[in-house]
This record gives sequence, structure tokens and C-alpha cells, in this order.
Amino acid sequence: MGGTVRTVVNTANFLVKKGYKVEIISVRKTSKKPLFYIDSRIRIKYLLDARRPGKNSKPLPIYKRIVKSTLLKIPSVLIDKSEDLYHMFNLFTDIKLLRAIKNVKSGILVTTIPSFNVLSVKFANKNIIKIGQEHKQFAIYNKSIQNKIKKYYGKLDAISCLSENEVNDYKRIFPNGEVKIVKIENATEIPEFYSNHTNKVIISAGRFVHEKGFDLLIEAFNKVVKKHPDWKLKIFGQGVERSNMIELIQKYNLSNNVLLLPKTNDILNEMANASIYALSSRNESFGMVIVEAMSVGLPCVCFACSGPREIIENEKDGILVPEGDIDKFAERINQLIEDKELRKKIGMNGRESVKRYSFEEIGGKWDLLLEEVTKAKNI
Repeated sequence: MGGTVRTVVNTANFLVKKGYKVEIISVRKTSKKPLFYIDSRIRIKYLLDARRPGKNSKPLPIYKRIVKSTLLKIPSVLIDKSEDLYHMFNLFTDIKLLRAIKNVKSGILVTTIPSFNVLSVKFANKNIIKIGQEHKQFAIYNKSIQNKIKKYYGKLDAISCLSENEVNDYKRIFPNGEVKIVKIENATEIPEFYSNHTNKVIISAGRFVHEKGFDLLIEAFNKVVKKHPDWKLKIFGQGVERSNMIELIQKYNLSNNVLLLPKTNDILNEMANASIYALSSRNESFGMVIVEAMSVGLPCVCFACSGPREIIENEKDGILVPEGDIDKFAERINQLIEDKELRKKIGMNGRESVKRYSFEEIGGKWDLLLEEVTKAKNI
């Protein structure tokens, strides 16, 4: 459900409409249909079907079942252990991933996390154009990933970053121009519908992990609800911090005001039915959900980490709060609750300013990058 998944799908949909032949390599298949709309012209290759076998599923021969079940239990040796989703990988996915990379015989391979970017450099065919996407600042990574980035990223054809901060990070690491470094922000569609700013609902969404700071959000909302007990907070997502979030909700007796809801494929409509978006991340390289919230006219209150600072002009099209300042976060939410005209003004300013992240704008950056790396490779 994360921002990286959404932007991969959005970018693939854009490229196939532009006439490119597009394939998505997905490590795990967890449901019959993808959570997001994917153009029917896009081929999807799954490395592991993680669904439970259905009644009509054809069983594997016994020796293959034994081999597969054994490999699934052995931790990955290709994916760095500090990657956010390391637990989703194993020796079986390692083998499948290597085969998938080696089977790309021509064209452009775009990879989306440091371990994938490194594998692309090490194992992709030499005639393949390799673009590594970065979704975090270099300093946030574990030392082992930082060392791999320094060793291998210079052999990519291009690094695509989401923010100026990231671009500057990688230009400091590769000062001699050995790899092309560009900023291409995440893009989104701008829907026709938007919030009417009247529902007494604050919304947030993302993976339930420490980095996303939902514990800080619940702490802040506990202060908000004391002044505005008729307002609700909806948090969409899933993850390892869920039990801790439930404990906080129970600690502050917020069960009637805070709702933990499963991931949804209709987040824009959920946003349009709210009046405020809250982003409480401790670190956020870009913040796709901010762009989406702004696209439906929601005023966003965010901790001022690098991603929100890149997107929001404070007090004009959103509100930035000093990082980790729970009291100020609650205060600014209260201000929007108590002033409907202010939340409408900031929300609609955001809807206008976020048009710079539409595919009409960002798509041109992809066109230019693909054209440049293709020419440089003489393909």
C-alpha cells in the first residue's frame, strides 16, 4: 500500500500510455487483483505467489514442494538486513529475483530500493540501461546500505531522487559525474472531486512503523480531543506498530475517536470525506500521501522533515510544525478545526499548488531522462 508501490504503478501507467512497453516485476502476489488500477497493457511478473492455495489449485510435485518450503524458511542473502521489508524476502525470492533480472535482455531496468539497485548493477546484462530510484536521504540508511551505495551506485546509468536534499546527498557522494543524478518527484492524478471541509474527521495513512510516527499523532490527537471531543481520527494502514498504537489508544481512552482501518484502494475518496490531513513522520523523503491529500483540497499539518518541506509552503498551502513537537502539532490542528475558512483556504491553495506534481508536469521529466540515458548508451 506504500507510496513507492503507488508511484511505481502510476509511473508504469503513464509510460504505457506514452507508447512504452512496460513490465512490472513484483516480488510477492498477495491477492487476486492488485490494490491499485494497472493498465491492461502492462505485464506483471510475480516472483512468489504468497496466497493460500485455492480449491482448484494444482499442487506442485512433492519434491518441488519440499524444495520450495525449505527455501522459503531460509533468510535472504541478497537483500540487506536493514531494508524496511527484509522479512518479506528469503532464499526462494533471491533465486527468483536473480533469474528475473538476468532475463531482462534489453531496454531499461528501473529499480526501487537500495538492494534492488545494487543487484541491478551486479547482475543485469551489460547492455541494459540501469536507473536506480531513491526514496530516502542517504544519512537515514544503515551503515551497511551506505557502504553498498558508495560502492555500486556509480555504475548505474542514472539515480532518480525525489527531492533537492537527496540530489545534493548523491552529488556529494559522486562529485565527478560518474552517474547521472536527477530529481523526479512522485506524480499523481488530480481528481475532479475534493473535500467540502465540513466533516469532523482528521485522516492519516501509511505503514504502521516507527518511522511514520503514528504514536506521535495519537499523542497529539489526545490533546486535540480534549477541546474537540466530537472529532475523529482515521488512520489507514497496517504494520508492526499496530499493537503499540492500540495500547496508546486504550491508554488515553480514545477508542470512540481513533479508528485504525485497513489499507484501502480508495484513499482519495476517504481523504475527500475528511477535513484535515495529519502527517506525523519522523522521517519522510517525499510524502506521496501529502500530494494526494492536497490534490483533494485537504489542508495538511506535517512535521517539518525534508519531504514535507519540499512540498509545502508553510502557512500558504499547508502547515509545517517543528519536528517532534507534539504540543505544537495539536495546537495547529486545533487552529484548523476552529477556523473553517482557514482550513478551506489552505486546502484549496494546496489543491492548486500540487498541480506541479501532475503527470502533465512530472511525465516530461521521465521522457527527458529516458531519452538522455538511451542516447548515452547508444541504443
